[in-house]
Amino acid sequence: MPIRAGTVGLATLLMIFNLFPVAGTWIEVLSPYGQHYADFKTSLPHRQVIAEIIQTAPYLRSTVGVLPSTAQINQHNINYYGALQHFQVYARQVGTREKQVKQDARSLDWFITKTGDQGSISDAQSLMVKEVEASPDFQIQKSWRLADKSSLQLYHRRLPPIKVKPISAKVDKVQLQVTVPKSSPPGVPIPVTYQWRGNLQQLRSGLVLLNWHQINTDQISWLNDRTIGMGNLYSGIASSNSFQVTETSAMLPPKNTLPGVYTVTATYINQKTGESYLLSPPATIEINPRSTPSPAPELDLITQLQVLAATLPQGTPALEHIFAEVARINQYDPTQDYLQQAALAMQYRLKMTSKPPATWAYTLALATALKRDVNKAIAALEQVTQLDARNPYAYAYLAFVRLYKFQPHLAEIAVEKAIDLNPNLPELHALHSITALMQAKIFPAWDYFQQYRRLI
Repeated sequence: MPIRAGTVGLATLLMIFNLFPVAGTWIEVLSPYGQHYADFKTSLPHRQVIAEIIQTAPYLRSTVGVLPSTAQINQHNINYYGALQHFQVYARQVGTREKQVKQDARSLDWFITKTGDQGSISDAQSLMVKEVEASPDFQIQKSWRLADKSSLQLYHRRLPPIKVKPISAKVDKVQLQVTVPKSSPPGVPIPVTYQWRGNLQQLRSGLVLLNWHQINTDQISWLNDRTIGMGNLYSGIASSNSFQVTETSAMLPPKNTLPGVYTVTATYINQKTGESYLLSPPATIEINPRSTPSPAPELDLITQLQVLAATLPQGTPALEHIFAEVARINQYDPTQDYLQQAALAMQYRLKMTSKPPATWAYTLALATALKRDVNKAIAALEQVTQLDARNPYAYAYLAFVRLYKFQPHLAEIAVEKAIDLNPNLPELHALHSITALMQAKIFPAWDYFQQYRRLI
């Protein structure tokens, strides 16, 4: 016990002496590679950066992409000062993968760049800096001179996708106006502007199920579910005024959408009170394969998740792409609020529809699994196996999540059903081996593993 206490005490002293210049030269003997002293003299503009973002967008929760990564200027430091302001600003490092640079630039409204030393960054970082600095979509909001003679620049999008302003009119219920192009081909993103009006509490609490369907039919052709302000209305402001929120976004009709004129209906749901009512804004768009596509921004995060979830029936080949894309879009929403909103939207839809498409259940399963809500993920996957009953991967996903919850017997039932549907998928036999091993069935586990090896 004395040795343990002495070791902890010495480690604590070394940590303190490496952070603060209060020790003598003997510290170099015990810790020759330390001495990264806390810097109390250098004036860094972190607070001013956060203040500028909040002053420019006071009603929004903002995420800033930090491109340099030095000891003094990096996403962790900026994020810390954003957290001090009641978590109104988050900072994330983006532009780390060359193939994602353009999507990163289109997905955030704020970026920090720096001249001189860039610190520990990836090869793609220089491309990301050029993408922001050369883009006509961005302008320097403010810059600061640093002690090492370099400069820090804060870039802001010239036309932010979300604009919030107070209005004088009192609005008792949320109102919606929708602006879309006259026509568009199917299968490509379509620019859409949603303008909402209401009191701040109604707007912040609103989950809206948006259905686009052909005129004179109730058949839903595509969805554009969302929270108002795409989940970015800042919750730390109290106001009795009414506000107008304008979102410039994009929606995605499927490739097999039939030609014709389409309109939108919406159901507003207050997540706090449970109040709901219909909105029917007068908006129409013609889907015509011969139309010229209109330039569109990035799809909102809920739609991107739905697109990814629609590939889950493909099984293992789709998973690598899904996880890479989820890692990317998680940077844009540091609280992962989009997962919660997507899950809620799909829960409502699955309850309200007698014969829902399997893609809705897959979306719910993916959202709840990414949130690590195991019970809801299992319930969603049980529904997936009902709606996509001939797909072996549906049962494989269910087996995997049941294994995660240490339910090997129930997982084995699911994986055996998957093997019945397609015995030639090696990953199913690997799962089967794991379910047996977790039940201490050593010899069956070995047999299932040998079947896996024969197929790979």
